[in-house]
Amino acid sequence: MKRSGESGIMPARNATMEGNARKKPAEDGGYRHVLRLVVPMVLSNAAFTVMQFTDRVLVARFSSDAIQAAMPAGILTFCLLSLFAATAGYAGTFVAQYHGAGDRRATVRSCAAGVWLTILFLPFFAGLLPLCSWILRLAARDAALFALEDRYAFWMLLGAPLVSLHWVLSGYLTGRNRVVANALVTVAGCAANVGLDFWLVFGGGGVPALGLAGAGVATFASVALQDAALVAIVLSEREVRATPRRELLRPDWGLVRRVLRFGLPAGVQLCFDMASFAFFILLTGRLDDLSLATSNVAFSINNLAFSPLMGFSNAAAILAGQFQGAGRPRLAQDSVMRCLRLAWSYMALCAAVFLLLPETLLGAFRSPDAPYTASQMAALGRTLLAMLAAWGMFDTVNVVFLGALKGAGDTRFAMAWLLGTEWALFVPAVAVAMIALGGGILAAWWIQLLYIVLLSTGLYVRWKRGRWMSIRLVG
Repeated sequence: MKRSGESGIMPARNATMEGNARKKPAEDGGYRHVLRLVVPMVLSNAAFTVMQFTDRVLVARFSSDAIQAAMPAGILTFCLLSLFAATAGYAGTFVAQYHGAGDRRATVRSCAAGVWLTILFLPFFAGLLPLCSWILRLAARDAALFALEDRYAFWMLLGAPLVSLHWVLSGYLTGRNRVVANALVTVAGCAANVGLDFWLVFGGGGVPALGLAGAGVATFASVALQDAALVAIVLSEREVRATPRRELLRPDWGLVRRVLRFGLPAGVQLCFDMASFAFFILLTGRLDDLSLATSNVAFSINNLAFSPLMGFSNAAAILAGQFQGAGRPRLAQDSVMRCLRLAWSYMALCAAVFLLLPETLLGAFRSPDAPYTASQMAALGRTLLAMLAAWGMFDTVNVVFLGALKGAGDTRFAMAWLLGTEWALFVPAVAVAMIALGGGILAAWWIQLLYIVLLSTGLYVRWKRGRWMSIRLVG
């Protein structure tokens, strides 16, 4: 990693051209500044949550098998594509840091580097389809579940390049504080997804009921629509229009390599983070119908809180990136701590809902053909939701500081700490508890809670010590 005193990416040769004026944003990192970033991002992530919640409810209403297949297939596909999408999407951190440094032309070249990485990853995206099918076949309890999972995964992975491009373009807008425009695109795309879900899952207008596969088609179409809108917005930006075409069409391989160098640890971290969660979900597939369905439903409910929380993580990454790029690391530290306090307030409200309305939340997901009663699901679900309320407060620390450390360029530590705690402690402990000792769903969830506490402690200590302050992504 670049340290103090080392040069970063050299600015474009034509530094005096229009759009490259160096004018550092006059932001103070106070609560008003933080909220201007947080609110649109929370709203866009909330829209995604509503879309995903509707998707899961409709799938659950379609059949019990469909909701059991949706969680493992969805987690696994995101795990596989996230390695490449998060690596290319790290170009958004370069955009934020160059924006903080006042180098507008470099923000455009950073976005172009992310697009080129997405293009270079196309052969890898193609290879994910057979890999995912093989993993699902190994983990599935029966042929019927595998067939559902495989069809859903096909559509999710077919859109993998679109997801990567979405992260790159979205990172360009948010890194330059165009968070409202990005939020509007997300909200519109999620609304389209919900409409398509109602149509494709249950059929209508000459279209047969596609069930879980219909939800996958709806997601694919939604991402494609959002990408089209983002491309139009980015191409209309003044800095993009002022950049010579040859700079956009000819890769800046030095910048591409630097995005890859810092972005790959971020991609590995997210991929293996999701892999451990996928392992957890697939392992619970060995349990009885009640435990499996209730655990999957509890995680779906958790997404109601967790997905909007990612808006705080994205805001922390932008704050850390922009102030670090501006050479003001202390302001980055203060603004991220304000972001954490706001995130804790939000999560406390979610925890209260989990504790006060468990039956209402669980009942929305119960399938009419479920082989267990509503009271059986409620008895187990109340315990799981209480645990979600507890670990949500610690998970808030994780998502905020993971975003902040990535924004500051400290991707290697984030990767190393997460891999160490997950794959040296959490995954072996869950495997021993559930396979060797025959433990049930509660044992697995207690281990997950202890792991989240340990992970959040390490990330908090790393941020407070401030070793990330010496890292330089840009010159």
